[in-house]
Amino acid sequence: MKEKIDRSVWINYFDEFTRRNQSRPTRLEIFGELGAQEEERGLPFAGISLERGNGSPTIEIMFSDGDDVASRHLTHVIADVKQITPKRGSDGRDEALEIISAQGETSLLRFEPRAMFAADRHVGDLPARQMSCCRSCLA
Repeated sequence: MKEKIDRSVWINYFDEFTRRNQSRPTRLEIFGELGAQEEERGLPFAGISLERGNGSPTIEIMFSDGDDVASRHLTHVIADVKQITPKRGSDGRDEALEIISAQGETSLLRFEPRAMFAADRHVGDLPARQMSCCRSCLA
């Protein structure tokens, strides 16, 4: 099922989406001027939130694989969001969330099978377990 989410219900939708999908393994892809870029793969979904500063909606998608010091965290920020479109499987479970900005960039959050999560976690082009320094939003 693919149907745009009306802007008036984004906050409530994101609250429910977070509850339904928290801790599920993910893949985040960005499609824009540079083509398709994989931002992360395998990190568990921690949540999604909406900010309405300056009148244009900004969405933050958060990922985290734990609460301890060695855990990895990533926050992907999408400014000036214009459209949200979920994709659900035939069983009604969330499979993906497409977010389009006013600049035409598309962020595609996908949920991955758990087997992939255990075997292969990536942030950008590098395996997350090999990351020793920060990327723009990696803490």
